[in-house]
Amino acid sequence: MIQRAFSLLDPRPYISGVSVQTSLLLLLAAVLPALHYSFGSIAFAENTLHLARPDAVQYMFGAALLLFGVLPAVTVIIGGMKLRDLGVQLGDWRDGLSAVVVLYPLVLVATLLPGAYTPELQAFYPFNHEALNSWQALAHLELTRAVIYYFAWEFFFRGVLLFGLRKELGDWPAILIQVIPSCLWHLGMPTSEIFSSILAGVGFGLIALRTRSMIWPYCIHVLIGTGMDVLIKVVK
Repeated sequence: MIQRAFSLLDPRPYISGVSVQTSLLLLLAAVLPALHYSFGSIAFAENTLHLARPDAVQYMFGAALLLFGVLPAVTVIIGGMKLRDLGVQLGDWRDGLSAVVVLYPLVLVATLLPGAYTPELQAFYPFNHEALNSWQALAHLELTRAVIYYFAWEFFFRGVLLFGLRKELGDWPAILIQVIPSCLWHLGMPTSEIFSSILAGVGFGLIALRTRSMIWPYCIHVLIGTGMDVLIKVVK
């Protein structure tokens, strides 16, 4: 009976179809966002580490850099994958620039401007409300978020997961898989943010595949996040 119980833990007789590399990426898709959500969040920094809000925000950015940037980069490089093949390149810059120029104004008018007047979003953004006291403080917050947090985020979701999974699973499965942990990570945020993360995940995935680059979704993501914070400061 003991031998039979242990045999149930051996997946070889009944699990097949994907490589070790794909299996590892799927595991990272679950583990790393869960770690950041649990131990890299502002709430964890404030409640467990007892950091002040500004420091807690920077802690969250640093945790994202480690979990979504450094660890995945080391993992894929050890696995023989090249960062260029994971979208860390300009790719088709003409299509990428066109996407930024065309899509951002639409998002600005349809989402950011109405959202800036929404009490729920005003209460949530920016992450550090003290940054609203001066343009210099807000600029520092947005710069660190863009360089550290957003780049690591896009590298992991629209780089490592999307390009790492598409070769074996196909384009649409790769797009949809990276949307799932991204959406779940947004639980607890304003409702509009949760559903926006789904639309953005699909849209950013399509742009990344079209341009062969995670740089252009990154640019749009930065503009959206920064735009929301700036508009909230203006209207408040």
